Amino acid sequence: MGKGYVIRRIIDTVFVFAVVVTLCFFIPRIGVDDPCSRYYPAQGNMPDAQYEVIKEITREQYGLDGTAWSQFCRYVSKLCRGDLGTSYQSGSPRVIDLILERLPWTLVLSVSSMLISLFFGLLLGAFCAWKRGGWQDRALMNASTVTTAVPSFFLALLLAFLLGFQWELFPAYTDQDMVSSFTWSLGGISNVAYNAALPVISMVIGGIVSYAQNTRNSVIAVSNENFIITARAKGISNNAVIYKHTLRNAMLPIATSLGMSISGLIGGSVVIEQIFNWNGVGTLFLEANNTNDYPLMMGIMIFLSAFALAANLVTDLCYGLLDPRVTLGEKR
Repeated sequence: MGKGYVIRRIIDTVFVFAVVVTLCFFIPRIGVDDPCSRYYPAQGNMPDAQYEVIKEITREQYGLDGTAWSQFCRYVSKLCRGDLGTSYQSGSPRVIDLILERLPWTLVLSVSSMLISLFFGLLLGAFCAWKRGGWQDRALMNASTVTTAVPSFFLALLLAFLLGFQWELFPAYTDQDMVSSFTWSLGGISNVAYNAALPVISMVIGGIVSYAQNTRNSVIAVSNENFIITARAKGISNNAVIYKHTLRNAMLPIATSLGMSISGLIGGSVVIEQIFNWNGVGTLFLEANNTNDYPLMMGIMIFLSAFALAANLVTDLCYGLLDPRVTLGEKR
């Protein structure tokens, strides 16, 4: 992997992030002459002079004074120091503090579902490629069609109705005291796992099928290579050929899927969090949208974008490590 490619990819990522920051800042301000009027509407018979004083104080508190360009420059300056602004919530908490407070709970769902999906998806995909044309392979193809057509929120609602309300195996709604009462003990971790069961199952179903389908196609493509034929001719067992030789060399397309999954770790479970009332970043974003909390919405969008861009950058740089034959667009 050449240094030139790495530098170009980093520059491209920084440029895209700058565009995202610009759009996140200016789009909410389109058609709004004075954001303070929307944030702090006139109250009853309040005199105009008093109302203007309150609005001026609000502008200074939230950085809404001055021209849009000066506000943008101040916002970017603070962003470079890791300051995403101040929320409109009571007490004026920092946006980054609100995000970091909810982030671990979102990662509980997304990381666990991604690892489970990846593990079982790889095994199932390699097995179906080995049984190509059999009933296992056909079942995977049918399952892929169903999960593609059926949205994840429909599966979540169905599981909440059956496993939550009908059979009462798992809670259909998250225990609201789980976050405040959580402790690093066996009981606390078990309670989190119990409440996270339905959201994780809702996300895992489609994830396993997706990884299995990608793995199956990649393994079949690699299985016709000469080194696989040579390995079989040497009498190596089928399991060793599939899981040691074939699957290892079929990882490049799987790495693409994994990179996309990592980039969506935080923002990919917004609907699932809302259905099960899970207090994660997705629920926080919807709360900010319902209350017109623009700094919080901008902060969450910028945070999610930075995470996704970083994940995509790492995925691109890992291509050369997974397959040295990839030229990465460099001159030969």
